Amino acid sequence: MYSRNSRMSFSDNSRRGAFSGEGGGGQKMKVLLLNPPAKRKVVRDYYCSKTSKSSYLFAPIDLLLQSGVLAKDNELLVIDAVAQEMGVKKCLGELKKYHPRIILGLIGAVDLREDLDFYRQLKLSIPSAKIFLTGEPVLEDSEEWLKVNPFIDGILLRFISQGLAQYLAGKAEPEGIVFRDDGEIKFFAPKADKEYSVGRARQELFQFRRYFFSFAKKRRFATILTDFGCPYKCGFCVMSSLGYQRRRLEEVEEELEYLNWLGIKELFVQDQSFGSGGEHSKKVMGLFKKYGFSYTAFVRPDHQEERFWRELKDSGCHTVIVGVESGDDEILRIYNKGYTSAEAYEGIWRAKSAGLRVVATVIIGLPEDSLESIGRTMGFIKRVKPDFVSYNLAVARGLTKLRDKAREEGLISRLEMDQGGSFAGMRTRSLNEKELIELKKKAVRDFYFRMGYIWDRLKGIRSLYDFYALFREGMAVWFKNI
Repeated sequence: MYSRNSRMSFSDNSRRGAFSGEGGGGQKMKVLLLNPPAKRKVVRDYYCSKTSKSSYLFAPIDLLLQSGVLAKDNELLVIDAVAQEMGVKKCLGELKKYHPRIILGLIGAVDLREDLDFYRQLKLSIPSAKIFLTGEPVLEDSEEWLKVNPFIDGILLRFISQGLAQYLAGKAEPEGIVFRDDGEIKFFAPKADKEYSVGRARQELFQFRRYFFSFAKKRRFATILTDFGCPYKCGFCVMSSLGYQRRRLEEVEEELEYLNWLGIKELFVQDQSFGSGGEHSKKVMGLFKKYGFSYTAFVRPDHQEERFWRELKDSGCHTVIVGVESGDDEILRIYNKGYTSAEAYEGIWRAKSAGLRVVATVIIGLPEDSLESIGRTMGFIKRVKPDFVSYNLAVARGLTKLRDKAREEGLISRLEMDQGGSFAGMRTRSLNEKELIELKKKAVRDFYFRMGYIWDRLKGIRSLYDFYALFREGMAVWFKNI
């Protein structure tokens, strides 16, 4: 089914980028998918850019899914300047050599001004190339972004959209895209169908050597998406504004079959609430089991049936990432989380009883947070005893109720934002930015740097790779939080 040429190892595309051009006659348009340079290890992914809190870095799901949409009729080049450790000068040089007609680039709030400056230089370097951007900063007021930044030619509003491919094909009204047309800015809303299709993502183009996932059980892994958005309406999360769509099952199976052929057996499932899709989720789990994948997934802790957690485990899941967010029930209520801290506790207990590792995500710095509420959250996490914790600073992303509140109360202090915690872009009603950073670091130290915890992790080592991953992540966490 697949040609020998498309089977790649890490080393095949780790220098200049990766190419793809499907067969067929005619001249293919050169399209470049770009994750731009950054001075730090930055993750621009799924409208949630951030600095890596340890040493993880993975394929941007935005570009990965668009590779499926665009590969059929175009010649693709993928450059991930973060993974390839390209500076601005080198990246611009590589882009000039390829000289693409179209560039779809990521932009993130974590390095917003640097990203904009890079694309400004890119337009000067290759004025004939049309630059389209996607990312959380440009989801809000997209038309205004084009008015203010003349070097941007268009914005893709959803990375599952066919809009850019339709634009390149000359369709009069492409969906989910904003672009310039003879001095006029045209806006076309994204579709809101229950199901979406992007074709087979070109996973072979996203096997850069420096991709590393903290919770993977194998060195080589792939990111995958089986739905889009989220059916829940958490007030701090941009996903609540994207709607919820499921990916066609036959397309999911095609991608899994291809990954299996590539020899990749480990997955990071990027669905924001895996298991919430009812029968669709069960069928996806059946496909994971059919092809023998092991995986990590985001899962809500309020699944009350123990059978659900056992089915997750049986389908190959070894690690679940659950949103605890806060140990303060009032804060959970305000942001419409849909469950209490007690229910989160019960869900984590069910997951652990099923033999799953649990990663608890926590948000520090919501407007209502105080020294007392953060202390309650830290105490709650110690009682819950997850295997890992991901502490994040609150960020007021566009299209969220949190952003509306933070603007109204004057809590936002800078343009950029980083949930990874390298800096704070907003304060709470009672804590300033410096205090929040220190509280986050203290929370990390108090959880991870305990002899009992370290001993438990050492006892859990089952392979040389487990030891390597634990050591690598442990050192990264240490140096970022001492």
